[in-house]
Amino acid sequence: MAPDAMTTSPLLQVANLAFTYIGQPGPTLHDVHLTLQAGELVVLAGATGSGKSTLLNCLTGIAPDHTGGRLSGQVLYRGQDITAWSMRMRSQVMGILLQNVETQLFTDQVWEELVFGLENWNLPPGEIQALAQTALADFDLVAQRHWPIARLSAGQKQRLLLACLLTRQPDLLLLDEPFAFLDTAGVKQLLRLLRRRVQRGQTVVLIEHRLELLQGICDRAYRVEAGTVCPMAVSELAAATVSLPPLTSRPRQVARGPTTPPVLQTHGLSWGGYPAFPDLKVFPGDIVLLQGDNGCGKTTLLKLLSGLLKPSSGRIWLQGREVTGQRVVQRSQTVGFVLQNPNHQLFADSVAAELHQPGVAPAQAQALLQQLNLTPCRDQHPRALSQGQKRQLALGAVLARQPQVCLLDEIMVGQDATSLALMLETLKTFTDQGGALIFTSHDGAIATALAPEIIAIG
Repeated sequence: MAPDAMTTSPLLQVANLAFTYIGQPGPTLHDVHLTLQAGELVVLAGATGSGKSTLLNCLTGIAPDHTGGRLSGQVLYRGQDITAWSMRMRSQVMGILLQNVETQLFTDQVWEELVFGLENWNLPPGEIQALAQTALADFDLVAQRHWPIARLSAGQKQRLLLACLLTRQPDLLLLDEPFAFLDTAGVKQLLRLLRRRVQRGQTVVLIEHRLELLQGICDRAYRVEAGTVCPMAVSELAAATVSLPPLTSRPRQVARGPTTPPVLQTHGLSWGGYPAFPDLKVFPGDIVLLQGDNGCGKTTLLKLLSGLLKPSSGRIWLQGREVTGQRVVQRSQTVGFVLQNPNHQLFADSVAAELHQPGVAPAQAQALLQQLNLTPCRDQHPRALSQGQKRQLALGAVLARQPQVCLLDEIMVGQDATSLALMLETLKTFTDQGGALIFTSHDGAIATALAPEIIAIG
């Protein structure tokens, strides 16, 4: 905490805040009281879908201005009532990083994105140049200065958004899962930057499930539970962090012998400017982790395997048959792909309908709803779910089609311990039944739990 932070009046106060989404029978948040001082880092913990992101949206005015819904209560900034302030007015004193990074990118190029917000604040050109150059260096994006944003990985997009947000130096930073897609170096870098910002007097409110990351820099913590916010001791963060129980041990239903053919095999794959990818030979029941730094090509490799991209060179075989030039629709009958952003593959009007697809046995769909703890929200629209719940649903929708190979691109982020354990148990069932799993993740706990074969990329 910054010196003398607790001796001044609060930076932000929230009293009796309640919020109800349109179409929901009851409030997502109620009786919320919160006080934030200048120069402190405050953590919001809580289960997936508990309302943490909704609270940040209420503070910035995104809810109800953008989401719709009914908001009551009072928000004070430095003693001034700002409850009636618009999102634009609040953005002068606070900035937010959303979970879905793609909703906050507005231009086509890295440098243009950095200067876009600064130009909108009408800063002098010389100051804009200096701030943007510093941000590129701080977030290790100098080499990507002229890149199209579409070329960036999710971790690089997250770093770009953080760079844009921190160049403005607002009094209050609201960060929703800012470490989600960052590699180890990116996590350490962001922790150092946040520590410096807090020491300078900025206030940071941060949502994170990997609470062990924040023990050294957190000043206070709250738990969002049953729709309200309760103080928790910083010492409780270690106990509240994601801890995965051992996965259920089951005998494999598909035996692998010396003559068992691989379900997926590649040779000499390359695409764009990336170095040639390692050759893969994946058998039924295998679990493979693609590991590497942000921007090394993990997502690109998954897209090549799924058919979303065509390789510049190299070959792909599925079940011994070459499919290098096969259309993605044909390949999807064998290969399922859960994308980083679940919003790109949820299309039905209800959670249940996403799993009860044509050709899917009702018993299979119902079993996945139960395994992923989605039965309580089966009648909700997928867009009403939290990002973590959307990832669970996207996983269920892909597994419902019973693919032989399942590709997962950083889908375990934003999960509490219970939700993550359910996802991993579901995946273990899939591989025990002969499915092959290829996934990406920067979370060491997940790698430990699944005990995968690790293949380095980049």
